[in-house]
Amino acid sequence: MTRSVQVISMRTWGELGNLLAGRTLAATLAAGLDDAEVTVVEAETLFPQFAEAGAAIRELVAARLPADEVWAGYLRLMTDFTDRLPAGLDDDPLPAATVDRLAPVADHFAQTKPDLVIGTKGVISRLSHAALRIADLPTPVVNYVTNEGLLRLPVHRAPHLPVHLVQFDRARDYLVREHGYRPERVVPVGRLLAQAQAAQVFEGAAAGIGDADAVGAADPALTAAGTRILILSNRGGREYLAALERIARAHPEAALVFIAYNNPALAAEAAELLTALGRSAWQTFDRLAQGDYLRYLAWLHAADAPLFISKTGPNSMLEGLYFGIPQLLVRSGLPMEEWVGPFLAEHGVGRGFDRMEELVEVAVRWVGDPDELPRRRRRAMALARTLLDPDRARRQTVAAVAAVLDGVPLRIDEEEMCSPE
Repeated sequence: MTRSVQVISMRTWGELGNLLAGRTLAATLAAGLDDAEVTVVEAETLFPQFAEAGAAIRELVAARLPADEVWAGYLRLMTDFTDRLPAGLDDDPLPAATVDRLAPVADHFAQTKPDLVIGTKGVISRLSHAALRIADLPTPVVNYVTNEGLLRLPVHRAPHLPVHLVQFDRARDYLVREHGYRPERVVPVGRLLAQAQAAQVFEGAAAGIGDADAVGAADPALTAAGTRILILSNRGGREYLAALERIARAHPEAALVFIAYNNPALAAEAAELLTALGRSAWQTFDRLAQGDYLRYLAWLHAADAPLFISKTGPNSMLEGLYFGIPQLLVRSGLPMEEWVGPFLAEHGVGRGFDRMEELVEVAVRWVGDPDELPRRRRRAMALARTLLDPDRARRQTVAAVAAVLDGVPLRIDEEEMCSPE
């Protein structure tokens, strides 16, 4: 008998990161589970208030405020969002008013009757759990934590849920130690990386994913350079252009790729700047399909001295580390991304900065030192082999979800811990 698994993810919170995580998870489960139909449901279609909050988040981030203002603004949005959630969402029994507000979500589950629901944010899991009770369905809910920084936000904490899948042992330790989660309910499964499932879920990611030769075919000068730098401006401003200019002037030998995501004017200025400086090995983009972006990470991976510069986004940071790339990242101000800079420093593979000017000073110094980037690249590669092992993550994720579907106790594999060796 085919069993139905629904992965419920946000489309509007962030730059599709949560939805992409949901799609990656769904592709992994579809490939690994026997007799299971796995579908991705956008949470906003079930509960429109999620879309309203997503729009407010996009407006805040698009304003390109200083990091401290982004921090304060996001916490205000989350407080407001939490106050407007159905009252007593985690209570048993649920208040009558909450039952009424969740009726459309309960109707969805009553009609589709999933055997398992997986929420890719804590608040999705909480809401799904309540709606399933209203629908009088025994369906279990798995809370799948895509970003350990979300655990610091009360709206996403749900110790009453039966199963939590986290990426790393450090996240499990935090939940058990700080918030009283039961240890047997929190299972570290590793990080499912987009690269591993790209051909199934991403545009532009057919054959040849991870093939740096595809970049060289487009511009041989890019692959001739031993030092390669990718600067990604995702909702950034002219400070990224200033960083590009400073690095290009200081290190004319470096190959440079500049991506100004959804900002054609900034990408065009970057092209004009690099042309004026007479640089021969460079490319600029205002958009890349995810599969093509991953090829540029493979291009960095193939270098003796690679460097990735962007903001402290957990998804791009972990993808970069999987490719063994040292990173210098400027603080975004989003509370769930505050752990990224300290994580890089802890493992010796990069640093986070409050200001772009400070980042650029370190970038110029690291690129100028013939030992610095190769040494950090080796550390990043070691981390990729242990903490970010994609085969282990796929194996442990599928095993955990299969255990929930089969109604058997979850197993934490002490021999395959999700920690660096």
